[in-house]
Amino acid sequence: MDSQAPLSEQQTDATLSPEILFTRSANLTRRKKLGQFFTPPAYANIMVDWIAGVSPRSVLDPAIGTGLLIDICQKRGVGRRFTGYDIDQEPLQLAKARLAEEGPFHVDFLECDFLAVDWEARFDAIIANPPYIMHRDHHLNAKIADDIERWSGQRLSRRSNLYIYFVIKICEQLAQGGRAAILIPAEWMSANYGQSLKTYLLRRGLLSGLVTIDHAGHAFKDNMSTASILLIEKTGRPNPMVKSFYVPQASEPASLAALEQGPAIIRQTLRSDLLQSRKKWDILLRQPVKSPAEGHIRLGELVTTKRGIATGANRYFLMSRAQAENLGLDTARMTCCVGKTAQVADTVFAQVDFERLAEAGQACFLFNPPSDLTTTEAAYIRQGEAAGIPLKYGPRTKPIWYAAEARQPAPIWASTFGRGQMRFIYNKAGVKALTCFHSLYAKTLDPIQTRALVALLNSDAMQEAIIAQVRVLASGLMKLEPRDILDIVMPDIRLVSHDIIIGLADWLDDTPSGEGGRNKVALERLAVQLFASSSN
Repeated sequence: MDSQAPLSEQQTDATLSPEILFTRSANLTRRKKLGQFFTPPAYANIMVDWIAGVSPRSVLDPAIGTGLLIDICQKRGVGRRFTGYDIDQEPLQLAKARLAEEGPFHVDFLECDFLAVDWEARFDAIIANPPYIMHRDHHLNAKIADDIERWSGQRLSRRSNLYIYFVIKICEQLAQGGRAAILIPAEWMSANYGQSLKTYLLRRGLLSGLVTIDHAGHAFKDNMSTASILLIEKTGRPNPMVKSFYVPQASEPASLAALEQGPAIIRQTLRSDLLQSRKKWDILLRQPVKSPAEGHIRLGELVTTKRGIATGANRYFLMSRAQAENLGLDTARMTCCVGKTAQVADTVFAQVDFERLAEAGQACFLFNPPSDLTTTEAAYIRQGEAAGIPLKYGPRTKPIWYAAEARQPAPIWASTFGRGQMRFIYNKAGVKALTCFHSLYAKTLDPIQTRALVALLNSDAMQEAIIAQVRVLASGLMKLEPRDILDIVMPDIRLVSHDIIIGLADWLDDTPSGEGGRNKVALERLAVQLFASSSN
């Protein structure tokens, strides 16, 4: 039997759960497009425990899928009248077959978009695992977005994941005295687009508790997303304190009681005003963030930041010398560019490093023709138009779709992603970089101070301050946004001993020796001296 055949064509196996039946029939690419990922049973039990505390009669699941959450509610006698929305008929069909509509239970199944329907209905409890769809993929109707902003009183970033809109509408449709349990990725707690949601939840006193699942373990088998559970309670009163439960790796509590009593869980009661003051919650939930030491500043006082060049179609725009020659394009009329972090091995990227990339056949030339197009350049542009490149997310936002963003080469690059340690590169070659690196431009630093800054940022002594600003994704993958870099707290190198600054700059200028690379011991010794000097 074809595992991708529709459910109607598959032989029903009563021993298989609806979730397994659906994943066998539904294409993974389509499920990802619709943000369909199933709730792990342990998390589902925690969520049902929470809403059970108000003995609800009416329960809503705004993205019911195959009906797992309502099924657990029914089996545990939590709720009597249920409502489930979904835009996809296939899982909804499984939910209808699964859920009881006899005795004390009644279920209303609605095949429509929860975000687009009546705002006036109220429910005693809402339990939800809403779809996770990035801003570039969900294309939310502008009127719906405006309605949600109006109800919430918050201006929402148009880069918000779809689940942000679900959370707000869920809270608005919760009855007074009701509870909601919402499973969403943990990225919102550190992402810039999550700031408005934090403000909304905290100012209205809605966030009673927060469960955060350690990033080292995947919450979902077929998705790289991390997980958090929002424990919402609508009391109508200010809520000055929020309970936090941080679930470390290899711990999987299966109930609210296990969260509250389990030995491995990191439990805190945090002030709402403290949470509101923090842009990044990840570190705070694991351990309190230290106050900046005297003599320290935000990195934003020394540099400005921009993300790297976004093409929206790297395979079309970025090419090797051989690919360019085969197309009849002149690399001298292209932009020298780094497109992958793997192309930069050392902390310094010099002209000789770029030449090695080009000689090795790496894609490091960006198609960015000047206004006086050659015949071959015009032909390549027509080829791109025929392939639909101008309709892609990046090109369609530009006045001239094939013109690269105007960006000066940055003297410092910061890696967008990292594991264990974030990398900072001194761009000695003066070439440009795509979005694999962010661009840092020194404000008032001289060349020696600039090189010293790069060295310091790569030291272990700086990593705690850097990691305090990262957004942590699944399996410990860290992500830095340009604005996050500005908030890194560090010693003010403009006030540090000139000898230490010279030492750091010289460390960066030294040629790495052998396979061991640069002398990290020497770097850490200089960093320790700098920290000690800045505190005196």
